[in-house]
Amino acid sequence: MRLFITSVLLLLSSLSLADIQGEQKQVFGDYEVHFMGLTSSELDKDVAKLYGITRSRNIGFLNISVLKKGESALPVAWNAKIEGTMSNLIGQSQALSFTRVQETSALYFYSTFDFYDQDMYRFHLKVTPDGMSRAYDVKFSQRFYRGE
Repeated sequence: MRLFITSVLLLLSSLSLADIQGEQKQVFGDYEVHFMGLTSSELDKDVAKLYGITRSRNIGFLNISVLKKGESALPVAWNAKIEGTMSNLIGQSQALSFTRVQETSALYFYSTFDFYDQDMYRFHLKVTPDGMSRAYDVKFSQRFYRGE
């Protein structure tokens, strides 16, 4: 599983900001929700195979992590229930299904989805951190481009 985090970090360091539009996050009190979308063909072949992720120029990959501040000097990975949908600009919507990846000190949730080249998608996530009854709304838009 350490291979997954290493691969994502290597991928982030090798892509330009224009490629991934930078890491994005939203903050809700003590919780940070980080999100990153890219084309699944950009994932390392071995990592994709290990986690059963199809690499394709037409499949998007959405990575979510939840961190909690105040547990130690640095924010720590936090478990959460994540539900979400994505929609295109004409309102066609599809539900997202998230897979949880647990590593020693890291925790990620990812989803894959089909997309059309250069279309803009709106994402609406409901993130409920463990120990909380309230779900936080995470909303963002991102344009996806076919990978190489």
